[in-house]
Amino acid sequence: MTSSDIDGWETLSSRATVTEDPEPPRRKNRTARWIAVVVIFASVIALAIGGLFLAESVTRGIATDAIAVAVESSLPSAVDADVDVDIAGEWVLFQIFSGSLEKVTLTSDDAMVDGSPADFTLVATDVPLDLKQPVGDIDATVSLGPGSINELLTLPGNDAEVALGDGTVSYADEASILGFTLGYLVEATLSPNGTDVFATPVAASVTTDVGSLDVSGLIERILGAQPVRICVADRLPVGVTITSIDVTPERATLNLRASDFTLNGESLRARGTCPDPA
Repeated sequence: MTSSDIDGWETLSSRATVTEDPEPPRRKNRTARWIAVVVIFASVIALAIGGLFLAESVTRGIATDAIAVAVESSLPSAVDADVDVDIAGEWVLFQIFSGSLEKVTLTSDDAMVDGSPADFTLVATDVPLDLKQPVGDIDATVSLGPGSINELLTLPGNDAEVALGDGTVSYADEASILGFTLGYLVEATLSPNGTDVFATPVAASVTTDVGSLDVSGLIERILGAQPVRICVADRLPVGVTITSIDVTPERATLNLRASDFTLNGESLRARGTCPDPA
């Protein structure tokens, strides 16, 4: 190899050394740092979101339990029920911060009213956390068996027992005609009006054996009479009204409504008044 060849090789080597780019290692280090920052930031966000969901779950559980305990302890003495609570809405935590809950549903399918089975569903909207403040609106459905409906409705007659039928109730009564005391059975439909229930006779039959005695006048008098007004205000919390009644042979279902009602023990136990019988 000549000296000129050696000099040429050294020149090429020198140029190669000079033209090497020192930037790539620094770029790699910078990229690695950015990746680490992004991963850490994403991890923090994930932990924050996870913590928020955990806080929401815990808050929802505490709130539902607290409402159930408060309602069960405020029920009237004649009512015994295990209450299930459902709070509507995605974020109970934020609702609590606002001071009220959008919608709360209370249900019980094993309640006892005056010793008789019953079940109910109550939907309340705009429920304040301060139980001394009124709820926006309340709609409730209560299903009562024969025993409970007899406690609620006191129909005229010599027999306090009210029998449930297909859309009607029946009760026994008696009347005096020509010196004879005649027993009869009345079937009536029920229609509510606020805290009153009206029983309108739709059928009647004489239960006493009268032989050939014509009792058609008695039947006409029964069916032509004005509906019987039954006040139930003294068996309902003040401010609660009945909007409809559906009767089957097994039970009577009442739809109730209230506005500006407070869900505390005092309001749930307070009863209205009925006028003295004439």
